[in-house]
Amino acid sequence: MATYEAFVKRVFNSYCTVSEVSVASVLSISRVQHLKKGDLLLDIGKVSREKHMLYKGAIVSYFINSRGDLYHKNIFLEDDFVGSTVSALKEQASEFALEVIEDSTLISFNYNMYRKLMAKHLDLNDFYIAYLEKNWVIDKERREIDIVLKTAYERYLDFISAHPNIETRIPLHYIASHLGITPTQLSRIRKKIKKR
Repeated sequence: MATYEAFVKRVFNSYCTVSEVSVASVLSISRVQHLKKGDLLLDIGKVSREKHMLYKGAIVSYFINSRGDLYHKNIFLEDDFVGSTVSALKEQASEFALEVIEDSTLISFNYNMYRKLMAKHLDLNDFYIAYLEKNWVIDKERREIDIVLKTAYERYLDFISAHPNIETRIPLHYIASHLGITPTQLSRIRKKIKKR
């Protein structure tokens, strides 16, 4: 686990300053997982009991609606936290799956054990608040506004700007679904960009 200490510290500190003692406490409840492309980190209907820090690789979350259509909610890359927070908080079945789409390495820790650590280490509590504010308030609101106010073309440009070279790693149908457009629409957008 010592190999990953600097990584864990860097990711936590990207949100809020966390002490060496707190990082060590998180590492003490963590394990390293190596998953292969095609593995499911979490299946629909299973309770999410862990949070994961993505050290290497790529993971997507997806829903399946009543007609059997797949919708990709999120694409997770290095440094991202992965898991179903709602499922873990409410201890209920997850409504989405987490699929590994590149061989991945994760640092995983039990969600309830982490919540107990937050009670002992105020900086971990501060981190958690900062994490929720960024991902569940600021980024979520921005995405909701962008879906209404920006064209698919603009959303795609923003996406590839935020994630350079992502198209060499993530199949285009995942990107299209994540952006709320069809693969055909994405193909047209990419052709338009190439012509410019």
